[in-house]
Amino acid sequence: MMATAENHWHGSGPTTPQSQSRSLWLLGWLALTAVANPAHAVDGVVLIDQNRALAGNVTPGDAPGFPVTLTLSGSYRLSGNLTVPDANTSAIVVAADVTGVTVDLNGFTISGPTVCGGFPIVCSPLGSGIGVSAPNGARAITVRNGTIVGMGTSAVQLLSSLNTVDNISAISNGQVGIFASLATVTNNRALKNGFNGLLVGNSVVMHNLAVQNGGAGIGGNDNLIVNNTLTVNALVGVAAANSAFSGNQFSSNNGGAANPQFSGRGPIGPNGCDGSVCP
Repeated sequence: MMATAENHWHGSGPTTPQSQSRSLWLLGWLALTAVANPAHAVDGVVLIDQNRALAGNVTPGDAPGFPVTLTLSGSYRLSGNLTVPDANTSAIVVAADVTGVTVDLNGFTISGPTVCGGFPIVCSPLGSGIGVSAPNGARAITVRNGTIVGMGTSAVQLLSSLNTVDNISAISNGQVGIFASLATVTNNRALKNGFNGLLVGNSVVMHNLAVQNGGAGIGGNDNLIVNNTLTVNALVGVAAANSAFSGNQFSSNNGGAANPQFSGRGPIGPNGCDGSVCP
């Protein structure tokens, strides 16, 4: 009896040598494609984990190992933790002149070997490694949603413009927790970094927490600094020349509550100092 179209589509019809050959060719092509192309999530986001970083080719020109170099605009998401081998190695670097990159840590951690402790803070080993960095010329970079700990220099360093750093925990990095210019810096946590928790310029800085850093909680020039919490930093909570700030909470910075808690142009609205309105 001749097979019906329904039997053919459900696999119950006869199989010919030609159809077997086509199936094997298709399977082989799919396997080669999976190896040759970067791993993508269903929504087209490029996925990065330790194995992918070590293999290279995350984007064209990305060599095996660290740093992962992003040469194309787009969205990138961690699918596992990343660990760099030493304090002089960066984890993810956006190439110069690339515009429009989002790096979503997706709740994962980028780790290096640097440990910061004591008070005043001492960090070792120091080095040039950065968790996620973008040089001058790489614009509109977003880094969000994860932890960067133990890098030789900084957790995040974005040097150009139109940048965003959101919901990053920058912990025990050799110098600055988050270093950004012309950026929106929100909802981050900077803890026990060797120098400033946040070092920012010409930026909007809101709803961040900076605790026990070796310099100021927030430093930099020409910022709007609103509703941040600055606690037990070695220098003042905010050291921001030509900046305006309001709604921030200061506690026991600069050697204790009796000492100045901020410096710079001065607040534009009330700030709290150890439970009272700052003088």
